This record gives sequence, structure tokens and C-alpha cells, in this order.
Amino acid sequence: MIPLKQSRCLLALAFGALVAAGPASAAKASEKPAPVTPEQSASAPPGQAAYGVKLGAFFKEEHKKAARAAFEKRYARAKDCPEGMERNAAKKCAPPVEGRYWAVGQALQPAVKQHPVPDAVKAKLPPAPAGYEYVLAGEDILLVSKALHLVVDMIEDVTG
Repeated sequence: MIPLKQSRCLLALAFGALVAAGPASAAKASEKPAPVTPEQSASAPPGQAAYGVKLGAFFKEEHKKAARAAFEKRYARAKDCPEGMERNAAKKCAPPVEGRYWAVGQALQPAVKQHPVPDAVKAKLPPAPAGYEYVLAGEDILLVSKALHLVVDMIEDVTG
């Protein structure tokens, strides 16, 4: 019997292989698939899979800075916090439970409480590719595949 940790690693590797082999297996053997440009990897046309979303490479540094700035602008002096957060002793929005129970390339566990990303912050991010969604978990914004709940990329500590 395979231990739980090893089975998760095998699942993540299998998913990565499927994503990498998807466009190549769809093309004829004599044809080479067109290379994926950075613009194409960020989003796919409606009705097509977003191949090319690489683990840990979706968010660029400017996306991370813009999300943190939007979060600070909206919640730094406000009396409210986004869903899933509350004011702590330092009067900052923070999740009620500390710790990070997710990682890029791992499936998001059912016990992890997910909340929608605030609209003011989501407006500063690129549109999520088809088949993916943004969620707020703890102090992080995650890009998660809808089908497998696989964490594809994240912006750590959006609260600053």
C-alpha cells in the first residue's frame, strides 16, 4: 500500500505529465505543436483548455505587488476585513488560524477554508485561465484548478 504522502506526489506528477503531454498528444505525429507564448499561457480562448499554466509561474512580480497594494489600500484603515479574516491585536486583517497547509503542486485539502478573493484585489490580477479560479486561503491568494483543486500558483502573505 502506498503511503498518503507518496500518493499525493504521484498524483501531482501524473497531473503535470498530463498537462505537459496534452497539446503534444492532440497533434499529429508529423506535426509539431506551435510553441506557447506567455500571452497564451495566461489565458486560453473560451472553450479551450489552458495548457501552459505552469506550476508556480502564473503570477508575475507585478501581479503580486499590485494585489498586496490593493489589499492594503482597501483594508488597512477599514473597519471590516474580507471574508475569512478578522482584526488581530495589531489591528491588521489576519486569518483566525495561523499556518499554511497548502503548497504549489499539491491538492488543496478539503479541511482548508477557502474564501472568495475581494473584488478590489481580484481587479488587479489577470483573469484566471479557463478551468481555474482564485481563492483566498489564510493570508494567501491561490490559483486553483477547479477539477482537481490543485494549487497551481500563489501570492503569499497578501496582507503584508
